[in-house]
Amino acid sequence: MHLFVAAAVMAAALQSGSVAVGDPAPALAAVTPDGAAVAARWVKGDVGVVMFFATWCGPCHRALRELGAIRQTLGPHLRLVLVEAGDDPAEVRQFLAQNPIPEGAVVATDPSGTIRSRWGCKIIPSLFIIDGAGTVRYINHGWGETTQAHLLRRLHNVLGDTP
Repeated sequence: MHLFVAAAVMAAALQSGSVAVGDPAPALAAVTPDGAAVAARWVKGDVGVVMFFATWCGPCHRALRELGAIRQTLGPHLRLVLVEAGDDPAEVRQFLAQNPIPEGAVVATDPSGTIRSRWGCKIIPSLFIIDGAGTVRYINHGWGETTQAHLLRRLHNVLGDTP
């Protein structure tokens, strides 16, 4: 019974107002935890990853570590925008000081939930792969044992190369 309820809640969360594969990526204008402006731009030949995470989320911590390994594998053609989902910017700064983030990643904050709402993000972590034309090519909700390998294959596919 509990599994059915959880599945129904997850299905409803994924369907209500979500961005879909093939849609243009919503605008991403935010601020860093230090207050600097962030605007994601997608560059032809590169792949963007937008991941919504929370400082308190265990699977998010794993996702950040594994995204670092993916970034090392793919190099500068992978652009990472990490959107912290709701904590106070001071808490985010403290988290970032104590936890490594992937090289080259830009961290934005979303204390009001406006960005999450625009992207239809209801599950943390959620990750969106964006191609160089600004189109959503893949969406992943949650993070588990096989996510890193699966995501790496998807990214190679979007980049048009083979692993």
